[in-house]
Amino acid sequence: MERYASNSGYEIVEEEWREWPGLRLRVFKDRPANLVDLLEGTARRYPDREGFIAGDVRLTFRQFDDMANRIAAGLQESGVRKGDRIALLLGIGIEFMVSFFALMKLGAIAVPLNTRFKGEEMAYEIDHSESRMLILDEENWVHFDSVRDRLKTVEKVYYNGSNPPAGTIPFSTLTNTARDTFERPALSETDTATILYTSGTTGKPKGAMLHHLGFALSAMQVSDFLSYTMDDRVICCVPLFHATGLGLVVIPALLVGAATVFLRTFKVKEFLEVVAKERVTCFKGVITVLWLMINHPDFDRYDFSSFRISVPGGSAATEEQIKRIRSKLPNLTLSMGYGMTETVGFDTVVPFDEVGKEITCVGRMLPIVDVCILDDNGRQLPKGEVGEIAFKSAKNSRGYWKNPEATAAAITDGWFRSGDLGRMDERDLIYLLDRKKDMINRGGEKIYSREVENVISDHPKVLEVAVVAAPDTMLGEVVKAVIVPRLEEEVSGEEIIHFCADRLADFKVPRYVEFMESLPRNPAGKVIKGELRYIPSGAK
Repeated sequence: MERYASNSGYEIVEEEWREWPGLRLRVFKDRPANLVDLLEGTARRYPDREGFIAGDVRLTFRQFDDMANRIAAGLQESGVRKGDRIALLLGIGIEFMVSFFALMKLGAIAVPLNTRFKGEEMAYEIDHSESRMLILDEENWVHFDSVRDRLKTVEKVYYNGSNPPAGTIPFSTLTNTARDTFERPALSETDTATILYTSGTTGKPKGAMLHHLGFALSAMQVSDFLSYTMDDRVICCVPLFHATGLGLVVIPALLVGAATVFLRTFKVKEFLEVVAKERVTCFKGVITVLWLMINHPDFDRYDFSSFRISVPGGSAATEEQIKRIRSKLPNLTLSMGYGMTETVGFDTVVPFDEVGKEITCVGRMLPIVDVCILDDNGRQLPKGEVGEIAFKSAKNSRGYWKNPEATAAAITDGWFRSGDLGRMDERDLIYLLDRKKDMINRGGEKIYSREVENVISDHPKVLEVAVVAAPDTMLGEVVKAVIVPRLEEEVSGEEIIHFCADRLADFKVPRYVEFMESLPRNPAGKVIKGELRYIPSGAK
């Protein structure tokens, strides 16, 4: 099968993967031994280079590593040992990353929590992971405090903020200590580094166990494909409790000695200012960020000449979005990436010269990844046939924490099933047609929501659109379009329906059209389609 070669000349070898005896997987031969080795290697090579920027706070790689050592020493003195789960309820910023690496140095397992969760949601992940301690920001205290008395495993809480509540320990006691030595445990690259909880769209969230090797290999693939150098500056405005922020933004930049610029809360105006001021060169996240960026009324006031490359992922881009982004940011090289939390991010990337030619194309395999299309029984399908996209890689999660049933359902002979429907063509390019759960079944007719979304996105008055299934007593499901109009534009449901009728088969035309000021999104920027699957009020 055709896949990308390494731009940096990394040597690729096959090694046996202990999770599946007898299975040999492609890996980079010369790689960091673990995440601690990755950080400390960069701190040794570029000690005085600026590596972490958050507002007025600017740390060199050596300063960051020194702080991680102090936190590790304090946490070990507090009782943290290898294998302990420690929850992080921290926003986008240096505190999250330095706490994360402190835990890596101790061989502990970081459990990043969704900062948008309320008490009950948060409590489930803390209890399920059996986290012994918690480090949290002051703005997250109110939700934690509402459930703290019911938590079963948390022994200590470190509080990052002013006026720590009774019963908590100031985070500053870790960062300000002079002690920076601690007993270092033996680390294996297959040790679990973190448990990242998935969005839980079909029930309780599942905790994907991601290992040191997965993060290291992902960092090498990302930095290699994007040709990172130490002079790059990467902006992080996506949550660090998500695989994108942690595995695709910060750690790849750290690997090569490039700086990460943190934007704690995404606001379009502030994003424009930070990208221009800090001379940001790269963005990874959802395409919506670039779309909002170029549509902001102040866009033309800023200099974005440094902004050289972007590989959005996580949500589909439309032809109109790609066309407009290229026209407004002519210096930007654009690709599209595709992967999942359980594989630590990108597995396929669209060739630069293919972007925009076929909107459903999500690219070709990266150097150490295998991709196939499976039927419902786990059999590989020939090229051209539609089935479930699956990945095989040494990056892959070993499964879900305390959930053997979900692990068995997700992994077939080493292939991690994505839950996405797609196909592979004769050039080994992968095409993403829909999420299995987002495909609309209208009386036996299968409709891919992305196809309808691409058509509606071409309407000049439409800013964003999501297409979902709405219930129907006769047909089971019918097509519903939820639309965010462009500013100061008026558009009717009838206008959208007629627009679609001229371009789509009659059974694909929306039965219902609903208008919103914004689409509901999860912290990773993906549209939460489950919240839209209802018949709009007043519809007949």
